[in-house]
Amino acid sequence: MIIFYVVFSIVAPFLPSLGWAGVIGVLTFPLYRRLRAGVGGRDTVAAGIMTPAVVLTLVIPFVGLTFFLVQEATVAYGFLEKIAADGGKSLVESIQKHAVVKPWLNRIEAYTGPLSFEIDSRLFPEMKEVATKVFGYSKELIKNVFVFIIELILMVITLFFIYRDGENVQRHVLAIIPLTEENKKVLVDTIRRVLRAVMYGVFLTCLVQGALGGLGFWVAGLPSPILFGAIMAVCALIPVVGTGLVWLPGALYLLANGEIARGAGLIVWGVLAVSSIDNVIKPFFISGKAKLPVLVIAIGGLGGLASFGLLGAVVGPIVLALFLALFEMYRGEVETRGKGAGGGNS
Repeated sequence: MIIFYVVFSIVAPFLPSLGWAGVIGVLTFPLYRRLRAGVGGRDTVAAGIMTPAVVLTLVIPFVGLTFFLVQEATVAYGFLEKIAADGGKSLVESIQKHAVVKPWLNRIEAYTGPLSFEIDSRLFPEMKEVATKVFGYSKELIKNVFVFIIELILMVITLFFIYRDGENVQRHVLAIIPLTEENKKVLVDTIRRVLRAVMYGVFLTCLVQGALGGLGFWVAGLPSPILFGAIMAVCALIPVVGTGLVWLPGALYLLANGEIARGAGLIVWGVLAVSSIDNVIKPFFISGKAKLPVLVIAIGGLGGLASFGLLGAVVGPIVLALFLALFEMYRGEVETRGKGAGGGNS
């Protein structure tokens, strides 16, 4: 056990790079197989072509977006700091006293009594904290450019070897797992199915919702639309409320400042486009159904995100899916043994 701990300690700093290389490799491996067949089955040649193609298509745009978010986070931090200077109290009071909003609040209070806006008064400070974390993370990333470049190079090298030797490594790993061949196949299929469902059905849906939310912020004239779009993409993982945690406060801010048309337009856009689009595009994106409850995917994604960062949002649902698959295998074995024991007694 000591040797495993030492190996983990050595590899741990590079787990994000290795993990993302694995995720990208699994998702793009069908394309690699086609390319390999096209070059006469030469693994090294196919891996040498596929790796830079993936880097140019996926990695470089993501790196550019990360550095751009630094500038966006700086602007957003100042904007939210101004709003949250008094805990959002002045904003809430201005909304309550607004000529359009006040009559509606009076009608509602006739049935529900005085309303409490404590949640709203806390929302902008929380958003400020999120922007601060994004800014701090991005700033640290730029300050440690050398480390980031090393991790990026390691990910690219790992991706090359996943393409070239991935199938052989998979066979060796499966050979030492103490399960039947049928159960091993179930585990492999579970990983592939859930990974594709999370990336295509959840991640791409969240990205589209974030893009639509950022577009709404840009049209409404709110600052840092790309940053808030990125935050909405993360909030889209949260069931029920989702992106409304971001676009609704933005709309309330516009209404409080007399921008009735823009504020109302952002609310309509948020409800009809940003928050509802997942019901339309999620079935289109999911190529292989996860066969998991939405709650399990949401808990796995959010829990993994909180524990391990962005990679955890992908790994979390996979870990829960593997746990459920192993639990079903164990339950099946227990039931089989119980039937066998019952048959022996009879």
